[in-house]
Amino acid sequence: MKYAYLASAFAFGLVMTGQATGATELEQRAAVQEATQRSFLASDFRQLERISKRYRTERSRTSSGLWNLTVFYAGLEVAVENLTAGRDPDTSFPSVEVRTQKWIQQFPDSPTAHIAHGLVLMERAWAYRGRGYASTVKPESWAQFKQYVAKARAYLESSKAVASVDPRWYQAMIVIARNESWDRTEFDALLKEAIEREPLFYQTYFSALEYHLPKWHGNIREIEDFAQETVKWTKEHEGLGMYARIYWYASQSQFNNNIFNSSLVDWPQMKQGFEDVVSRYPDAWNLNNYARFACLAGDKPKTKELLKRVERSVVPEAWVHLSLKQRCAEWAFQP
Repeated sequence: MKYAYLASAFAFGLVMTGQATGATELEQRAAVQEATQRSFLASDFRQLERISKRYRTERSRTSSGLWNLTVFYAGLEVAVENLTAGRDPDTSFPSVEVRTQKWIQQFPDSPTAHIAHGLVLMERAWAYRGRGYASTVKPESWAQFKQYVAKARAYLESSKAVASVDPRWYQAMIVIARNESWDRTEFDALLKEAIEREPLFYQTYFSALEYHLPKWHGNIREIEDFAQETVKWTKEHEGLGMYARIYWYASQSQFNNNIFNSSLVDWPQMKQGFEDVVSRYPDAWNLNNYARFACLAGDKPKTKELLKRVERSVVPEAWVHLSLKQRCAEWAFQP
């Protein structure tokens, strides 16, 4: 009983603060997501309100700098996926939509409840479309996708007065803007409003970056210009950190380990960005990713230095494949 109590207390501390002594970045994320999923599946809306309100008002972060609010909403999305994955959207989603509508009825002034309902409508749109290439989507699936994206937009816009105090509302609208191929003027106006409301919510920038990726509406020149703009908007608090984070996200979203061959990223600027990131958040997750990018950039001295720093705190997920870390180590430490 004693150990069960300690484990429960540890998990509760992670959920309410997003951090706990000795917990890794991935453990922090897992604890918040799992608690969110359990509460949603149990329709414990009071608990969801309690956690999300605290994360939103305190703007708390994980040890790597990620907003706990981001992790919370990721937990909601996983819960929705668990309820609907592999099932007919026409039969699986109505009950989930009823669940979020009950949440709204219980807490009509809740930003989180309204955003959750919009996210469910967006998830239903993607369930019709599928996650494959556009060329593989059937015409009837495109029609259903567009129908539910439009429904999500209409709902979120109707609840803006209540929900837009939460930066996740703007992130959801930015995703909708990409999916509906808004013109650049309309998109930029939405992004400007989002940044004015909350300039330090990383996911706003990451979702906006998707609009600029070659696989959507942009090109590598737009990515570089956008990265420079994010630095202007965030420099007072983040230094050059957002330059590093933007290309870090771009590598995950499109370029993978070819980031230095396929984009206009400037390693000296990205390197200084990572220095600013780890000076604020000296987490093993950030340091391992920094080491990986240093290796990919061909910066042997920095790679060697960082590999020594993470020698006892290797995060395999940061390297995707540990074989890459091994190759980087062999290269960095060769005579």
